[in-house]
Amino acid sequence: MNSEKLSFGESIRIFGKALKISMKAKTLPSYIVTLLGFPMAFIPTLIAYAIRSFSDGVQSLYGAGTAAIVNVLGMFVLLSCAYILQLTWNTVRNFYAKADALKILRYMKERILRCTCDVKYKYIENHDDFKQRIRFAETQAGERVAESMTMIIMLIQNIITFVSIIIVLLEIDVWVVVILIAACTPAVVMAYYFKDEEYISKTKWIYESLMAAAYYFESTWSNSINEVRFFGLYPWLKGKYRGMMNRYLVKKNKMTAKHTFFNALADLLRNGVYIAVLLITVRRIFENPSMGIGAFMLVFTMAGQLQNVTASIFVAAAQFASDVRYMQDFFYLDTLEYEKRDADAEPFESFDIGFENVSFSYPNTEREVLHNLNVRIREGEKVAIVGENGSGKSTFVSLLCALYEPDSGKITMGGEDIHINLSRTRKTLSAIFQDFAHYEATIRENITVSDGKRDTSEAQLLELAGRVSSLEVISEQPDGLDEIVGSFSPTGNNLSGGQWQKIAITRCAYRENANIMVLDEPTAALDPLAEAELYRNFASLTGERTTILISHRLGITSLVDRILVFDNGRIVEDGNHKTLMAQGRLYAKMYKAQAQWYN
Repeated sequence: MNSEKLSFGESIRIFGKALKISMKAKTLPSYIVTLLGFPMAFIPTLIAYAIRSFSDGVQSLYGAGTAAIVNVLGMFVLLSCAYILQLTWNTVRNFYAKADALKILRYMKERILRCTCDVKYKYIENHDDFKQRIRFAETQAGERVAESMTMIIMLIQNIITFVSIIIVLLEIDVWVVVILIAACTPAVVMAYYFKDEEYISKTKWIYESLMAAAYYFESTWSNSINEVRFFGLYPWLKGKYRGMMNRYLVKKNKMTAKHTFFNALADLLRNGVYIAVLLITVRRIFENPSMGIGAFMLVFTMAGQLQNVTASIFVAAAQFASDVRYMQDFFYLDTLEYEKRDADAEPFESFDIGFENVSFSYPNTEREVLHNLNVRIREGEKVAIVGENGSGKSTFVSLLCALYEPDSGKITMGGEDIHINLSRTRKTLSAIFQDFAHYEATIRENITVSDGKRDTSEAQLLELAGRVSSLEVISEQPDGLDEIVGSFSPTGNNLSGGQWQKIAITRCAYRENANIMVLDEPTAALDPLAEAELYRNFASLTGERTTILISHRLGITSLVDRILVFDNGRIVEDGNHKTLMAQGRLYAKMYKAQAQWYN
């Protein structure tokens, strides 16, 4: 969202990029309709001529013979056909314009989705106001890019119509043309000013718009609806929503009132001039009766059209100047830093993990979450990471998964920096995060999506599910692995939190060539029996893989080779369960605090 004025050259460059995108959506029939639009731009002029001839013919019917009547009827049929052709053409053109716009909008949505999935993760944390910018691109800028092709074609066609109407009206009186065009000037100036003001306003009001949307979705989103209903939070959320919307509407209504007032003045001027032009035409006919009533009908028909098409041309030019700034905001997506992907990358051959003097702060914050961290995890080692909330555990995992780059220091696998080839790093890893996904799909897809290239039979999937404690979830479903689950399931079949977590664990284990497993709170949503079963199957789940496990429930720590205790962004203890309990420090206190509730 840029408040600086663009140069003419930069505007043309941006508009050219938009046209390339817009042209991608056009099919052969759409191109044919577009090309036919250029000769069809002469239709208004031909209709005006037909009206003039028809009017003159009707005027001359008194005392005329059969031939004159036949001629007038022929003109009437021709005029009717012209109107039908124009109506048909407008219908077809509008159909293809809407179809093209929908295709381009689909492309825009896919482009924004790809951006969100491929940009460096710092943007997800709202670096460079990414969330506001992506929202603006989605709701405002993308539509302007989609309409760019239609806008330029309509502008050219309007220019053709404009020139043809001027040529016709010059036959009546040159002042008719001059006055009609001059009367459009105020509307054109205001259109340019208003479009510029509208853009600046929308960029300034994006915060209110985002917050209003956030409060609205909090009231309706399935993740929060139970709490909203139970605590009766609707009045509070409505107040928050209304407060933000009122701030937005006060500003919007003030601007709208100003625009409406000045547009009304411009329309009043245009209508007054229209009447003046008709009076000029009457005077010309009075001076030269041979012009006939057809001349009046010609001006009556074309004066309004000239005003409309003149306004359309200059308003389109103003729209162009405004829309280019929206387009620039969309193409902001091209300026971001993207992760480099390598589809042919192979996993690491050595799986030793090293953190060397690693420090990290989240984007837009000064607080250092990890401080000069040094740790090495050997291949095949099972490591639990424990600590209080906010101690840096999940940040450690995010850095290991290469979602973020450290501010200083280096993270390695087999001695190689994990950020040199992100695809290689992520093919070596499999992970389940705290906020694991619930995909609106079949259970089979929810599992196999983690390794799309792997070909697995149903028996193999069920065998894996048995090893990671999710077989019961699958067996309970009417269609087994092919049961569609989620909030929008056709049968209303949404899994419980614990069931979803079991599926997420299975998805993590399904990744075939991942020799490092990262499990961030894998038992958070499980009941005690399911948690105990996971502990029993832990060796089967992880196999010989290097395993990094984060858990606030310390019962599982007795199953791992090593425990790293985090406190305030540092590793303060490192050892196995027996050693750390003997030391009697933070880990021992945490373990005893939990154990007392089970004794």
